[in-house]
Amino acid sequence: MSLVPEEKLKPNLTINLAPMIDFLFLMLAFFATLAVTRVTLFDTNLDLVKLEKEKNSNLVYSNDDIFQINLSISQDGGYKWITEIKDYPMSSIEEIQNELFHQYNIGVLPKEKNKTQVLLHIDKKAPWSSIAHLIFAIREVGFEAMPIYKPLEKK
Repeated sequence: MSLVPEEKLKPNLTINLAPMIDFLFLMLAFFATLAVTRVTLFDTNLDLVKLEKEKNSNLVYSNDDIFQINLSISQDGGYKWITEIKDYPMSSIEEIQNELFHQYNIGVLPKEKNKTQVLLHIDKKAPWSSIAHLIFAIREVGFEAMPIYKPLEKK
């Protein structure tokens, strides 16, 4: 007869899997967030124009309440509406104008149109006719188009 029960004297042969499952869930969440973030930061199908930075140039806007819309023009002159999650191909200028007008009317865009920046990610080999048509179409709806570029690196 023993004071300690037999079950307590035998070594525990099972492994507690709860911490491992928690770790796997955290790793899954981390890599899912990383994948979505990379999609929003990079549009891999564009090769932006490179410009030299002027000596005394400053940011045009430093206001935090400015809403940004990202549009891209590819090498073949195709248009895409770039969002945080996905790029939406736009078949024509009219479709872009209709989407801008629709988002303005339902309240997604600010009522003051000067608080909305339409940023153009233009491939350096994009045809000029596509660029000009898009800029004039955006101005026609009442917004201002702003091209995005990469500064040239000094050698």
